[in-house]
Amino acid sequence: MPLIILLYFDWTGNRKELGEWVEKIKISCEEEDVEYMGVYGPMNVKWNYAAMFKCDSVDQFRVMARKVPRPAYMPHYINEILFQTRI
Repeated sequence: MPLIILLYFDWTGNRKELGEWVEKIKISCEEEDVEYMGVYGPMNVKWNYAAMFKCDSVDQFRVMARKVPRPAYMPHYINEILFQTRI
């Protein structure tokens, strides 16, 4: 079953730098067959942005993420993994 992974993060850079990071993420996602679902502005106060991904395993996500080093403009981040449940 596919997983949805949310990458909550703070960003101290400008929009151009954020766009450059997103382009690197998109390329890595294509290489590792991870579906990039976009960057969103979460309603909570803690994080500036949330990037969404769909993949088959946490390991698949990790391989993709390791290809793009965390930029200095991302001082804090956390991953949330959503597992599909059968009801």
